[in-house]
Amino acid sequence: MNFVVPSPVPLDLPPGNVGALEELVQDVGGAAFWLSVLSTALAGPAASAPGWLGRDASAAAAEVAAVAGIARECSAAVGAAAHRLRLHHDLLRDAVRQVAALEAEQQENFSEVWSRLSCIQDIQAAELIADPRGVAAIEDLRAAEAVRRRRHAALMVEVADDAAATARVLRDSCAVVGGRGARGDAGRVLAYLAGELPGWGDAELHRRGSDLARALSHGSWTPEEMESLARDAVDYAGAPEFARGLLSGLGVDGVRGLLRALGYNTLGGSSDVATVLAAAFGAAVPNGRAGAPVRKVLTATYVAPDDRYGDSDVAAAGLAAVLLAGLTPGAGAVRPETAAQWARQLLLRERAQGVVAGGGAVPADWDPRALDPAGLAIAVVAAGGETASAAELLVDRAVWDAVLARFWGDGGEAMSAVVALAGAEPGPAGADAVRSGVEALGAGVSEKGDPEHWTVNKASAAAVARSLGEGVATHVSVATDVLWGAVEGRLGGVSDDVLRGLGYLTVDRPAAAAVESALNEWVRAQRLTVQGNDPGLPAAALAVSGAYFAVQDYGQRLAHAIRGFEAQDAAEATETVWNWTFGLIPELLRGPWGVAAGVVEGYGAIFAGADGTWDDATDRGLRFGREIAASEVVA
Repeated sequence: MNFVVPSPVPLDLPPGNVGALEELVQDVGGAAFWLSVLSTALAGPAASAPGWLGRDASAAAAEVAAVAGIARECSAAVGAAAHRLRLHHDLLRDAVRQVAALEAEQQENFSEVWSRLSCIQDIQAAELIADPRGVAAIEDLRAAEAVRRRRHAALMVEVADDAAATARVLRDSCAVVGGRGARGDAGRVLAYLAGELPGWGDAELHRRGSDLARALSHGSWTPEEMESLARDAVDYAGAPEFARGLLSGLGVDGVRGLLRALGYNTLGGSSDVATVLAAAFGAAVPNGRAGAPVRKVLTATYVAPDDRYGDSDVAAAGLAAVLLAGLTPGAGAVRPETAAQWARQLLLRERAQGVVAGGGAVPADWDPRALDPAGLAIAVVAAGGETASAAELLVDRAVWDAVLARFWGDGGEAMSAVVALAGAEPGPAGADAVRSGVEALGAGVSEKGDPEHWTVNKASAAAVARSLGEGVATHVSVATDVLWGAVEGRLGGVSDDVLRGLGYLTVDRPAAAAVESALNEWVRAQRLTVQGNDPGLPAAALAVSGAYFAVQDYGQRLAHAIRGFEAQDAAEATETVWNWTFGLIPELLRGPWGVAAGVVEGYGAIFAGADGTWDDATDRGLRFGREIAASEVVA
C-alpha cells in the first residue's frame, strides 16, 4: 500500500465582496433615510403649495401629494432592501470567516499527517507491509477532509439561498416605481414616474421623443447605435407625449427614411426601431388643424399606387416590420385608423401593380407574415374593433376591387371581420361601405366573357359573403333602393352592378337569409306607415320583397353560368397543353406513320379529356319561381 497524501479539498470563498457590500448597505440605508425625511417634509406645510392660487394651486398640491406618496413608498421599500442587504452582508462576512477557519484547520491537518508519516523511519518498507501508523494517518486525513467538504458545501448553499432571498426583496422593492429588478429598468421606471407625475413626466417624455427623433433622422449613428437608442425608449414609447414628440420631430420624411431603413433590412428583422415606431403610432392621437405635424405623419402616404420603380415596395416592407412589431405581446400596436389608412395604400398599390405590395422586398429571414403587409394591416384593423375605421377603409370601391381579387393567407378571416365592422357602422358611412362591396362583387363577375378577366376571387368572395350580407341587412336601403329601381325599370351602370352583386351574394344562403329577414322587417315597417286607404306604399313594399326572390333566382343561375365558364376555361387549358405535347407527334412523323399517329392522337385526346370539350353540368341550384315568390310574399 502506498501512503499517498490526497490533494487538499478546494475551499473557495463565497461569491461577493464584503467591503463593496458594506458600502452598498450604507448607501441604500442613507437613501432610505433621506426619502423618509423628504416624505415627512412634503406631508407638512409644503403640501399645500403656498403662494399658488386657483387651478395652479390645486395642480401643484396634487403633484406635491403624489411626490410625497412616492417618497413614502420608496422609503419603505428602500429601507426593507437596506435591511435585507445588511443581513446578507453579515452572513457573507461570517461565511468568509468560516472558510478562513476551514483553511487554517486544513493546513493544520496536512501538517499533522506529514509529521506522523515522518516518524516512520523506513517509509518504503512500511508501505510494503501497510504499517498501521501510516494507514491511520492517511485515513484520519481523508475523514477530516470529507467533513470539511460537507461543511464548506453547506456554507455555500446557505449563502446562495440567502442571496436568492435578498434578490427577491430587491426585486420587490423595485416594483414600487414600476421596475422589475432587472437590467434595463430605467425606461420602465421613467414610464411609471411620468405617469404618476404628469406635471414633470409629460414634458420629460416629449423631450425624450424629440431627442430620439433628432438622433434617428439627423444623427450620424450606425444601425447598431440606432437600435441601442431605440431600445432605451421601448418601455415608454407608448406614452402619448413621447409619441407626439417622436412623430412631430421625425416628420413625414423622417418616418419615410426609417421605413426604408427597415425595408432594406438595415436594422435587422427584429428591430427595436420598429417596436418604438409601432408604439408611437399606437399612442399618438391626431389633434389640432389638418397641417399639424402629428396629423400629417399619421395621414401621410408612404406607399404610392403608381410608384412602380421607386421605394414604395421597400416602404411597404418597412410598414410590415412596424405592424409585426406591434403584434408582439406586450408591445404597443398601431392604431386601427392608422392601420386602415396603410391597408388602403397597400391594397391600391397591389391593384395598380398586379402584385402584393412589398412582398418582393421583404427579406427572406423575416417572419413569413411580413410577406403580406396588407394582410397584416387588415389584421390590426380587425383586432381594433373600430367600426368607423373599417367603414372608412371599405367605402372606397377601388379598395373593394383589391379585396375581392386577392388571395388571403388566413382564408379571409380577418377581412371578413373588417367587413362585419364596416357593416355595423351606423349612418351613411356604413351604408356606403356595404354598397361599394356589393357593387364591386357584381362588377367583378359576369355571366359573359372569359373567366380570366373576372376580377373576383371566388374564395375571397365566399369568405366575406356572410359579413357582407349582414351589412346589407343592417343597411337594408342598399337592397331596397336597387330592388325598387329594378321594379321600376330605371337601373343602369352602377345600379346594375349592385343588383348583380346582390344576386351573387345570395348564393351564400346565410347571407341571403340575413337580407331576407331584414327585408321582411322593412316590409312590415312600411305597412305600419300607410295612412288612410292608400295602397301604393304596401304594393311597392311587396314588389320589393318579390323582386328579392327574382334576384336570388338570378344569383343561382349566375353561379351555374360561372361554373360553366370555369369548366370551359379548364377544358381549353388542358387542350392547349395536349396540343403542345402529344399533338405535335403526328407532325413530326412522315408518311403512313404520321397518318396513323394522327388518328391515334385524335382518339387519345378524346379519351384523355383533352379535346377542348366539356360537359355543361345540370343546373341544380335553387329555384325561386313566380309561385314561390308569391306565396312567400303573402306569408
